[in-house]
Order: sequence, then structure tokens, then C-alpha cells
Amino acid sequence: MNTPSRKSPRPAHHANSTATAFVNPWPSAGAPTWGELVQSGFPLGLYKDEHVRHEKARELKVVKPDWGLASLKDSNIDMTRSVVGTWLGHASALVEIPPIDNIEQKSTWLLFDPVFSMRAGPTVNSGVARFKKAPCQVEDLPGCDAVFISHNHYDHLDAPSIRAVVQKFPQAKFFVSLGIKQWMSSMGVATEQICEMDWWDSREYCPEDFGVDTRRASTNQINFRFTCVPAQHNSARSPIDQGRTLWCGWVVERFVRTQDESSESHATRKGAVYHAGDTGYRRTSRSDVVCPVFQEIGKRFGPFDLSFIPIWRGGTLGFFSSWGLRLSHEDFPAAHHASPADAVAIHLDVKSRNTIGIHFGTFIGSENESYEAMIEFAQACDRHAVGSLDSLADNEHGRAGILDIGDSLAVQTL
Repeated sequence: MNTPSRKSPRPAHHANSTATAFVNPWPSAGAPTWGELVQSGFPLGLYKDEHVRHEKARELKVVKPDWGLASLKDSNIDMTRSVVGTWLGHASALVEIPPIDNIEQKSTWLLFDPVFSMRAGPTVNSGVARFKKAPCQVEDLPGCDAVFISHNHYDHLDAPSIRAVVQKFPQAKFFVSLGIKQWMSSMGVATEQICEMDWWDSREYCPEDFGVDTRRASTNQINFRFTCVPAQHNSARSPIDQGRTLWCGWVVERFVRTQDESSESHATRKGAVYHAGDTGYRRTSRSDVVCPVFQEIGKRFGPFDLSFIPIWRGGTLGFFSSWGLRLSHEDFPAAHHASPADAVAIHLDVKSRNTIGIHFGTFIGSENESYEAMIEFAQACDRHAVGSLDSLADNEHGRAGILDIGDSLAVQTL
């Protein structure tokens, strides 16, 4: 599908009239003020032993995926009324939307930001190395109908992983933000299977588009709606292509359309997933100026049954912790990366019922980065009365937490 033509004036996040350069259009993404800089201290220090001993810290394990079988059993959830998410490390996740009785004949599998390589870089021998191994490889995935890419940084868009997906799942459709379609084509993805989208663009599909046989289905119909949503981040794969492709998050919704006795059609949403990609929230940890787009996402699409939100630990700055140094995000301006506390704020803004913290624990320099992310994330959840993922009780502020790499969470859909 082609990107629709655009009218003047151009969108605020387009830096030119040809949609080949992009910016973050919010004050929350700007440079910190002098006052904010004065409040900041020196960003480097030493880790302390209490990170290891803290009650909120635990060893992050890599487990063999069971694709939600244990979680479904433990939570006693009806699979046909659930969504199952598996964290594959860093920002990679696989989501299963199981079939609804008598309508679909198989699950729909959604793969987000797949990176299975040992390094996130321009070649297999360059770039940031994994601290934790991948829990599986592409050939181990139980399915893949649609792949969603948030942006073109190497830790989110990995050439060997994409080529492996194309080989294993040649029917998969790829959803990317503006500027990435040509790169996908160079990986061997058929042009008709690539959908390039701008912020707030939506596309609708039926199960047949993903090879689902619905000939034996009831009169009810299923529709999927995929929406590219804004994020506060940037893009580049080299020093000379900064901001030349768009960054985004993704919203996936499933609708069941029924007809009443008067033959009127009604659509009911049965499953909503949000993947934030990589995003910031505010200029500095002390800034009161926050990105407004997450509340807008919540108003348009919330509540979400399941969300994946980054808690910023891991990446090119991980070498500091490998040297035993702590990089303090409280004192390091990071408009493009959410802190663990910011992730909880995003969870609340988008009205997420269940949030898995991602973008940590994988491409890091030491276990200390994982401990710190866990502690701050859990403490922020406590401050805002957000429940834990293992809680079975309903919570008006939802639930949030972390999984082991390769572990799954099954949640009931509304």
C-alpha cells in the first residue's frame, strides 16, 4: 500500500516538504534549559553494593520460551479471550492473538523489532554485543504473520534477523515508518508485502490477508487495524543519515464485527496491543515538560490490554557500566530515552492495563544496569499504585513489571 498524498502545510514532524527528514515537534524533545542544567550534577559515578542486595533487584534470566503456556495455566485465562506477549530481549517481542471460537482457524502472530544477532551493528562483528543471549532464533518462532519496525537503529532493525524472517516466513507482512521501505526491499522483502506509514496512519486487514481460512466461520467477521503512532526519538544508521527516516510506536487492534436481527453491523474491539518502540518522555529527569503524545495515544486507543514500554538501560553507552561506572540518567539529558520512572508515566498516559518493561538487560555492560532499571521501575510502580504483573487482582492503575528474557505474559482482553 502506498503512503497517501499529503496536503500543505506539511506535518510538524516533517523537516522538509518531501518527507525525507524528520524532527520531534514538542518542547519536551528540546535542549534542556540553563536552569535544568544547573540542577544536574556530574553524570558518572560508581555503583554501590545495595543495587545487588535491593529487594526489588533479581537476576535476569534467559529462559526457553513456552509461548505463554505456563502463564495461561497459572492465570486460568481462556486462551480464546486472551493476548499473549513474549519478551525476546531488548525491544524484541512476539505477540500471539489467539483465534476466537468459530471465526478464525489459527492464531495471528505479531513480531516487533526483531533482533536475534549477537551484536547490534552494521556487521556481524561490529556494534554493541549482547550481555544476555537471545532466548531463541527465528527458526524457533511458532509463527510470524506481521513484523513491525519502530525505527532504523541497529538495536531495533537488524539485517540478519530480517533476512531470517523472510526466509522462514515468506508470507509475513512488514510494517515500517517513512523511509524504511527501500531498505526492506533490499533485504528481499517483496514490495507488496511492505507497508510504509506516517504517524497516525492506519491500515485495516482481515484474517484472510494473513492466510487464515475463515470459510467455516460464523457470520461474525474479524478485522485488524494497525496504526503507526508517534514516539519521541531519532533515527540513523550512519553519521550522515541522522533523522532521514521516521521513528514510531505501533498500535494493534482486533475487532469482531457482528450483525444483529435488524442486519445492522456492530464492531467490538477484542484485543489491543501497544509497542512504544524506543522513546523519550521529557528533556531531563527534573523537567516538568513532558511529551503530550502519550496522553493522545491513550485518548485515541486506550485502554490497552498489553503494552511494551522501554525503561532505558542498554545500548551504546553500556561500556560505562562495563568499566564499573554508573551513568546517572538523573544528571544526563536524555530526551530520546525514557527512564524507568518515565515508563510508568507512559503506562498511565496510554491507559495500559498490563505493561512489560523492555529495552534493558540485553545490550548492557554489566548486571548493574539491569538491577538499577528493575529497582527504579518497581519503585515508580509503587509510588503510582500500579500493580505487579503477578497480581491477579484488578487495579485501576493497571499492572506493570518485568519478565525474564524469553518469558511470556498472557492477559485477558476486555
